[in-house]
Amino acid sequence: MIFEREIDDVVESLRNAKIHGRKTALLIGTGCSAQAGVPTAAKVVDMIKETRPLDYERAPKKTYSKCMSQLAPGERRDLIANFTDETKVNWAHIVIAQLMKSGYVDRILTTNFDSLVIRACALLGEFPAVYDLTTSANFKPDFIPDKAVFYLHGQRTGFELINTEKEFEEHVKRIEPAIMDTARGRMWIVVGYSGRNDPVFDHLAKFQRFDYRLYWVGYKDSEPPKHVQEKLLQEGKYAFYIRGYDADSFFVKLAQKLDCFPPDFVSQPFSYLQNLLSNLTPCPLSENSKEDVVELTKEKVKKAIELFEE
Repeated sequence: MIFEREIDDVVESLRNAKIHGRKTALLIGTGCSAQAGVPTAAKVVDMIKETRPLDYERAPKKTYSKCMSQLAPGERRDLIANFTDETKVNWAHIVIAQLMKSGYVDRILTTNFDSLVIRACALLGEFPAVYDLTTSANFKPDFIPDKAVFYLHGQRTGFELINTEKEFEEHVKRIEPAIMDTARGRMWIVVGYSGRNDPVFDHLAKFQRFDYRLYWVGYKDSEPPKHVQEKLLQEGKYAFYIRGYDADSFFVKLAQKLDCFPPDFVSQPFSYLQNLLSNLTPCPLSENSKEDVVELTKEKVKKAIELFEE
């Protein structure tokens, strides 16, 4: 396919973007959370079919938005909570945070409700600004810091979660400014996102071209979906398709090729702990004690570094 590229193309584009002071935006979907145990939209439909067969039968089409619309708002929230609250952080999100820490990525746009990307960033000592676009009435790009995460459809703990067609229709204008602002001067990498029946894809499709490229990472060896072929993979758009990976394997391979893997908490765990402790204020063992519990721990960690890392 003329618009197909390899992961080495992504590596080369990221390195050149960094050299020229350009950053990259990641658009991630449920595929990035699959290895953490968060089901895809299709699996959510299956869950509704199994646990709420009457509501499933009432849905005019057996799609995610149509089936979710048969559930009351509180029931939808409970369903989502069941598969987001007990997840472990998977490697796709850890590498996403590492790419931000290493200066390749400065914006993450997610259609997911889970907190995995925030937890991964915190694990690496990164604390980007977090915006929930379902509750933000005003978008002010001048106030956005260098590193930011945008929840396009809401957060699990937020006041609003976008699930039904009606909610998508009402929400489409709220997300447009964030997408348009993100597009200025940035490369795009899209991973784990289907783009089906979603206003985010409609906004991407409106761009006549991507001045710094867009890479759409498919799922393993699957062909690009019809809507991606027809609206993105077109002559002059500079949008390209990558195949051969799931989200975890793509990001790990990408980070390896960029020489920013594994992260410090794996390669140098005691130095990583030492860095965490350096952010703490002293903590005396008692009111009249001069002994600092933090300092005592630092001494132990220092010995571990000498013994196991040096």
